[in-house]
Amino acid sequence: MAEQAHRYADLSRRFDLSGRVALVVGGSRGIGRAIAEGFADVGARVAVVGRSPEPLRDTVAALERRGAKAMALVADVSKSADRSRLIADTVSELGGLDILVNSAGAKPLRGDMLDRERALLPELLEVNVLSYYELTLAAARLMKARKWGRIINVASSTGQKARRGMGEYAITKATEIMMTRAFAVELGEYGITVNALAPILTRTEFSAAQLADESDVARVLAMQAIKRIADPEDVVGAALLLASEAGAFITGTTISIDGGAGA
Repeated sequence: MAEQAHRYADLSRRFDLSGRVALVVGGSRGIGRAIAEGFADVGARVAVVGRSPEPLRDTVAALERRGAKAMALVADVSKSADRSRLIADTVSELGGLDILVNSAGAKPLRGDMLDRERALLPELLEVNVLSYYELTLAAARLMKARKWGRIINVASSTGQKARRGMGEYAITKATEIMMTRAFAVELGEYGITVNALAPILTRTEFSAAQLADESDVARVLAMQAIKRIADPEDVVGAALLLASEAGAFITGTTISIDGGAGA
């Protein structure tokens, strides 16, 4: 029994984030909040970014109830000026930066691209691509000096398989996945891993319109081997793996969290 307990303790240490600082962009709701809470549960200090103060305050309070030191950063990551201060503010308040989670997302307008009255892609690129890119650059420059870092991009299964009605969104999410690979190739020698998570339709406020469409929900469930809609907590285990020492040899990878839809 003592030997077994030792093995469990050793394994838990590999997932321990005590002493680590995480910045979760888009961390006040949905998948981002679930990841922030998971990090807090294993000892990380956590900064969460969102546009609205009230959900941020609620999230920080939830993290503090878990025993974590946490801070809220109100920012609109569609604006470069807001993006530019997030890393410095996290370092100033929490003492460093070890883990960056890019989880902010601009919502797609559903429908065919040819039917748009104006081009939607530039608006989505600002949040779904440029914010990920600029924050990754800024974080990686800090992590390089310490020879340790974890960058996790929350992409989407839509970036792996195109679906009619979500064209522009799919383009940006596929770009995030290639960005993940490109940064992984450049940063691996500095002890920095870069990976992506690709959840399918998940029960969040972000997906409310799609969840309200019974035919769309039925279409998604028909693809999945596990016949239920994903919850934000379903993403947390993979995020913990990629953020910790347990995932130290994983980089440039996209983990599908899709209930077997891509099988």
